[in-house]
Amino acid sequence: MGRLIVAVLTVLLSAVQLQAQTTPAATPAKPAFDATQLAVDWVDRMNNLSNWYLTMDGKEDEADKVVDHMMEAFAPDAIVQVPPYDEEQIGPVVLVGSDQVRKWVDKVARSQVNINYKIQRQTQNAADGEIMVHSKPLPWGGVSIAFQTHAAYSLREDRRRFLELGALFIQYGDDGKIHRLRLFLEEKDEVVDSPENEI
Repeated sequence: MGRLIVAVLTVLLSAVQLQAQTTPAATPAKPAFDATQLAVDWVDRMNNLSNWYLTMDGKEDEADKVVDHMMEAFAPDAIVQVPPYDEEQIGPVVLVGSDQVRKWVDKVARSQVNINYKIQRQTQNAADGEIMVHSKPLPWGGVSIAFQTHAAYSLREDRRRFLELGALFIQYGDDGKIHRLRLFLEEKDEVVDSPENEI
């Protein structure tokens, strides 16, 4: 009987020790953000907006597809500040929610061709042409990035080409989606006597 009690106590103590050694479930690590890659991804998606064509029978080929691809980057409740739509408007346009953002993205896709946004590079001392993307972790999670850009595009209706210098400020959430975006572009200058792929 005494041996039975000792055996039971040994089993119970062993079980308690094993449970004490078990580590609690680890909380998932926050995603690591590569600020430069986030900036490059946004620029690539923006430039891709003009990569659709009209078929021989006048139908739009893949216009919705490039708009959908751009919209995948945005959270449903995104707040986006963009330059005005027309020459008469003063001040930026504030878009709230994916419906309004989609209208802006769709307007860009259907009114501009040969879209060519570039992240400004900086050269100094031995560093040659370094992409400059500034980032800061957000206290509520995610990351904020900022960079200067050159925005070149042609109008779809008459192929006049324009160049604008500007800056982007983007806040990404932990979900990897854009929750806030501000696009500032200076007054546009028409580009004359330059091949479309030069700017």
